[in-house]
Amino acid sequence: MSLFKGGVTGVLSAADIRDLQRFYEEGLGLRKISERDTEFGKRVLYTVSEDGFIEIRQGEGGLPQGPTSFWMQAHDIDGMYETLRKEGIVEMFEPIEDKYFHARSFQVRDPAGNGIFCVCYEKDVLPYTADCPKEEFFDPEFRTVLFVRDLDSCYRFYTQVLEMPCIYSWNECPGDRGFKYQVDEGVGYIETLHRIPLTDQNNAVVLLHAVDLEDCYAKISAKTDANIVVPLSQDAAGNLRFELEDPDGNRIIIRG
Repeated sequence: MSLFKGGVTGVLSAADIRDLQRFYEEGLGLRKISERDTEFGKRVLYTVSEDGFIEIRQGEGGLPQGPTSFWMQAHDIDGMYETLRKEGIVEMFEPIEDKYFHARSFQVRDPAGNGIFCVCYEKDVLPYTADCPKEEFFDPEFRTVLFVRDLDSCYRFYTQVLEMPCIYSWNECPGDRGFKYQVDEGVGYIETLHRIPLTDQNNAVVLLHAVDLEDCYAKISAKTDANIVVPLSQDAAGNLRFELEDPDGNRIIIRG
């Protein structure tokens, strides 16, 4: 049984979050599901899919600042690409193209430099007939993508410390290896990826929700490789949580 529930949330921190809000709300059309104030500033939560979320935090300088990456499953990738290209709100970082891993994709960047890989599996690609409305941009699968230097140590961390099953791996060449870990019973995932040369990203912040927070903390803290950097305690918003770092310095926040 998984230690976690409720999918996976990628957390982005910035001193001024207004440009990020505009990008995710107006650019990508994500639905805002909560907004609240803390002693540091606002926290705004968006839903990408039923198992994938993005939270923007204002002024929380103690967390890694990124940039990092997300993988979002596009429903109609050519229609989505045309909608974004014509609007001009979103920076198109990589053009749309068919990839060697049996998918069609393009990449955009938010104002803080975070990468969003918009991907559609080859078998699901629809013929382009019209621009895609934003409320239909995304299908369920969502991943936080971590570009790591020590892929094998990170594999042990996610599979042994966090007890996540690795459901897919690839080794296209020495410059493209990775693992995909299932967070819970849904389709929100964490991906660790190693490329040569390593993609220029920094440390990420991932938020997970425990099925039983105290039990989860007891199990994980008993493991010698857990690397807990913040013990079980309340955060700025009053949430009980603890925090770990994986071998590459990516921060994992675990709440109830």
